[in-house]
Amino acid sequence: MELNHRLVNTPPSGIRRIGQLAKARPGCIALSIGEPDLDAPDRIRRQISEAILAGDTHYPPNAGTSELRSEIAEAVNERFSTDYAPGETVVTIGSTEALASAIFAILNPGDEVIVPIPTFGLYQPQIEMAGGVFVPLPLRETDFQIDPAALESAITPRTRAILFASPNNPTGTVLSAESLRSLRRAALDHSLYLIDDSVYDRLLYTDSFPTLMGDPALRDRLIYVNAFSKTYAMTGVRIGYALADQPVMDQMIKAHSFLVVSVAGCIQSGCRSIFSLSIEENVAAYRQRRDLVLDALRDMHLSCPVPEGAFYAFPSIGEFGIPDEAFCLQLIEQEGLALVPSSCFGVPGHVRISFCYELSILEEGMRRLARFVQSLRA
Repeated sequence: MELNHRLVNTPPSGIRRIGQLAKARPGCIALSIGEPDLDAPDRIRRQISEAILAGDTHYPPNAGTSELRSEIAEAVNERFSTDYAPGETVVTIGSTEALASAIFAILNPGDEVIVPIPTFGLYQPQIEMAGGVFVPLPLRETDFQIDPAALESAITPRTRAILFASPNNPTGTVLSAESLRSLRRAALDHSLYLIDDSVYDRLLYTDSFPTLMGDPALRDRLIYVNAFSKTYAMTGVRIGYALADQPVMDQMIKAHSFLVVSVAGCIQSGCRSIFSLSIEENVAAYRQRRDLVLDALRDMHLSCPVPEGAFYAFPSIGEFGIPDEAFCLQLIEQEGLALVPSSCFGVPGHVRISFCYELSILEEGMRRLARFVQSLRA
């Protein structure tokens, strides 16, 4: 019996595969998953518990409760000086489902989506399962910023959208104002949608954060995606959101309702007033962990772009002359340390280190990496 060719030909998540190998190796330290070790805010946990105990176990509105949608619109409008109405929001099962809803809303079979790489591995399967064509735009030779000429040459008559993330996973790079101008020009000149995956846009280590949000010329074509998962260290709660112009959002809500119906009502009730919570301590903790990892990589003489956001480092391992996949497998076997090969993100020659773990774990992980690097050089 035949199965869906698009799905059959799509490999499982490489990140999860590395995680399984780490679990099978006794004593292995896994710095492979973007899973903060911090706890979700106490108030949110209590509110979720109270909501479900109070009987909030019935169908909520498909697009989300009016209260939470209003809070999302208000918070985003205040931050970016935008004017989204609550009806131009949708509450989703994490940012993953928000992205899927956006992709299903705008793509027709054969439409192309340009994606700057390296990038998170779920974009390509989602685009292809929707009948679209994934078009990679390499950034490694331009310090992970967008080259206007390369972007222009990637656009064809079938291009429908550009999907980008800032800060980026796996590099932690924040797209510059110049890079965003290139995206803006391409969207306006070629009538393209822009899908802005901003799931890390509050985990920043820089005062400068350029954004396309609030640009009136892009109002009808910019789709903003975010989630509470990374910001508030509540990845397992699975709640995200998106904002878009009303005609686009109408179709996104339709896709969302067909995919998942809705986000659990007790979860939505529990997330009321979440935007009032401070994340300064979380960001300070990640900054300290980032600096520890960067210092260790400098001591190892491994080149690495400085992450300006998110909680990932992306050092180069090109000097060793072995594939990144082989590097990571050998590292697990020899030293008991799991990192993610950059081939999972569409480019060779790097590894991704997740630094959202406590300092003692990162210190030991860096010691193991240093020993491994020294053995390769020897």
